[in-house]
Amino acid sequence: MVISISESTGLTRSNLVAIFLAALVIRFLNLVTIDDLALYAFAGDSPIYWDGAKAWLDAGYFSRSDGDGFAPETERVPLYHSFLVLFRWAFGDALWPVLVAQSMLDAGTCVLIGMLGAQLTRATGLLAGLLAATWPNLVIHSQLILSDSLFLFLFAGVLYFALKFLKTARLADAVIVGVLCGGAIMTRSVALYIPISMALSAPFISRRVTGTWRSGLLAGIAMLAASLIVVSPLLWRNAHTYGSFQLTAQGGTHLLNWVIGYVNSLEKGETFTQEARKIQERHLAQTQRDGSNADASNPFELAAAQVAFAKQEFRKIPLQSILTAWSYGAALNLGTPALVIDPRVRAYNRHSLMDSTGSGLLERLRFFLVGNDPTYLIWVVIGLTFSVLCAALQLFGWVMLFRHAVWPAVFGALAIGYFLLINGPIGTPKYRLPFEPILIVFQAIALLTLFRWFTGPRSSSANSP
Repeated sequence: MVISISESTGLTRSNLVAIFLAALVIRFLNLVTIDDLALYAFAGDSPIYWDGAKAWLDAGYFSRSDGDGFAPETERVPLYHSFLVLFRWAFGDALWPVLVAQSMLDAGTCVLIGMLGAQLTRATGLLAGLLAATWPNLVIHSQLILSDSLFLFLFAGVLYFALKFLKTARLADAVIVGVLCGGAIMTRSVALYIPISMALSAPFISRRVTGTWRSGLLAGIAMLAASLIVVSPLLWRNAHTYGSFQLTAQGGTHLLNWVIGYVNSLEKGETFTQEARKIQERHLAQTQRDGSNADASNPFELAAAQVAFAKQEFRKIPLQSILTAWSYGAALNLGTPALVIDPRVRAYNRHSLMDSTGSGLLERLRFFLVGNDPTYLIWVVIGLTFSVLCAALQLFGWVMLFRHAVWPAVFGALAIGYFLLINGPIGTPKYRLPFEPILIVFQAIALLTLFRWFTGPRSSSANSP
């Protein structure tokens, strides 16, 4: 299979329409099979977004209800809230308009994934788009009141224009990457360091493509400036109101409870809930013992105190335990089947993997699975079977891409590595979602390669439809 980003023919308009319609039909079919929209669509942080949009409408600014009135929302970034505001204003408590809109948005994401693959070959793009249309992780999240579908749409655009920049080193592509990165950051702050890393790589890309450093340096600056412009209103609010240049105050809770708590639970073989409670108690005890200068009315000062304590705790953890925890998180992020997070399947689940005991991943999986509902276990087996198959195909696809187009393969691997590093020990299909477009393209390459191996030289053209 011949792959070259310099000779891509791209997808036709009819190809793009076919991908969009296929994705939309599949999402609508899933939507009409849901018996209770509220029960299905509300998962995890959904109330934060749904109630937050209503609070924004009532208060007139990005806020949350605190019982006595409204307070500025500091735990989340605002773009998904603003997306929901329109629907809360027009349709009140009705969920179906949002889910229909998110289905359409996700169908657009599938088109972008097809266009991303078509930067390599037309066949890769068409198959990648059709795979995305049927991809369970995308379908499920498109019908949850969570920020993931909006984030993925924006980030798929980042990947597409970043790959174009890798090919041409054009300033316009760099600016678009910066704007889309800013939008992605304002949807989920996990993308915060993406524009920085891309801007640092821009001079090297321009040197490889055009032979000069200067255009890449300018492109990197433009990329950072575009991202900064998009996020600047939130930065200004936080700096002006709280004296902080952080986007959210969520980092302290995440680092202290989720990261340190989960690493400790893995090291000691106890449940996450037990360790999270213990670390909160230790933090409270130290705060009471030493006194705290943090302003209780300033969530960013409280978060900074949590981060400082988390760093103390982090230094106590052996390096081997940290590496082990990150490897567990990577394995779960890459291998957990999306089927098991479908609310209709999850309803059968009796246990919590995070609250399982045991210091090893296999030990915790055994604790999680033994005694669980038989129906749930059947879905787990089905999901794991397909996950293992897909993971093998994706690895094979990456190897084939690396053999024929080194830089796109490196670009994809670095993007995946970024999210695995940021996610740390926490692993679910939700956290895999940002790099699903890359995995889908890898899988499309693998399937096309195997097809051509089995069909012989008659289908050897890499640019056939």
